[in-house]
Amino acid sequence: MNFPTPKLNEFLDSSKSIPGILSVFGDFGVGKTTLALQIAINTTNEGKVIFVYSKPNFPYEKVGKILSNKSSHILNNIIFIFALNFVDLNSIVFNLELLILHFLKENKTPIKLIVIDSITDLYRLELNRDKKEKNFRLNYQLNQILAILYYINDTYGTEILIVNEISRKNEGDATKEVQSGGNVVDYWIKSSIQISRTKKLNVRRFNIIKDPEMKSFHFLIDLSENGFG
Repeated sequence: MNFPTPKLNEFLDSSKSIPGILSVFGDFGVGKTTLALQIAINTTNEGKVIFVYSKPNFPYEKVGKILSNKSSHILNNIIFIFALNFVDLNSIVFNLELLILHFLKENKTPIKLIVIDSITDLYRLELNRDKKEKNFRLNYQLNQILAILYYINDTYGTEILIVNEISRKNEGDATKEVQSGGNVVDYWIKSSIQISRTKKLNVRRFNIIKDPEMKSFHFLIDLSENGFG
């Protein structure tokens, strides 16, 4: 992956493929999709990118601003796929390997990066406390989605970036911010970037946890209409 700031490239070592699944998570409107789009656009220099989007309104204006000083031909190397519901998302991920094989066979072009934005939005919409059987099925499907993505990374070397929402859980007298998806997400994702707001309107705090060392590293980055940088 090619990140938009030197600090991210240095700490996550963009010169090497990131093993497993990397997640970006945080509150609504904090800049998760902006960062994901910047990474996708930057990574087109190395190969094709698949960007799966599962939210209601695609941010066309945001893409335009990020591309303001870049060639519009970059978009030729990004395949945008839209998921309408959680079943649709499951089906899309299930067929990603066929798409990878198609490009390798027809164009000899590798899929360098797959982005899923967001991995749990549609999943959370369908959860229901009163329907345990349905929730069990949803958890199984989420586990299946992440397992397939992990397999693709391990088999084809395609890097995986997922955007996730934030959840809060009580630990004693304290409330801890964690990723949505519970134990399923905890099992599959060990490396993550948490984005949070600061007292300054256009400054974000990045907290990075890198597997396998599990070291935490944080710093501040400015956010403008053209993205992070």
